Amino acid sequence: MTAQRQMLPWTRSCFVCGETNQHGLRLRSCVEADGRVTLEHQTRTEDLGYSNIVHGGIAATLLDEVMTWSAIIDMHQPCVAAEMSFRLKLPITVGARLRVSGWVVRNRRRILLTEGVIHDDDDRVMVSATGKYVPMAVNSAAMCEKDFVEAHDVISPAFLFGQSAGAHATADTNTDKQETDK
Repeated sequence: MTAQRQMLPWTRSCFVCGETNQHGLRLRSCVEADGRVTLEHQTRTEDLGYSNIVHGGIAATLLDEVMTWSAIIDMHQPCVAAEMSFRLKLPITVGARLRVSGWVVRNRRRILLTEGVIHDDDDRVMVSATGKYVPMAVNSAAMCEKDFVEAHDVISPAFLFGQSAGAHATADTNTDKQETDK
């Protein structure tokens, strides 16, 4: 997509990137030169599951974020997870600095297969994941588009989606209906 690293947009409400979500992580994702989506997170006490071990749901959430963005970039429209699988390889502790990466493995037109991984500062794989992502439903896509924050030096949502999210989703729904009617 690009020859250099570019910052992705963020929303107001998302748990991972939402700038006004009081309980959220407020992280920022980037598209790297190789097309992978990345983010960084230093784990906090609030991320705990058991004593000093980060909850597996936090790791899953971080991976979902980068795999979702990978699907969005590939499809040029908002996407959501249909299925995810995680392999927790090493425990993540509080204070760990994590690098999270996600990418599309295969685009099957209506479903995207993704992979993701979390590395620590020593480049050890802490968690790996696979996912299946699908385009968002019409109403959700239109609402999603309205939640993005206008910011400089980021890829615009309009560019990522190719046009308005609602228009993409409507066109896809009409195509699906026509195919179903045949």
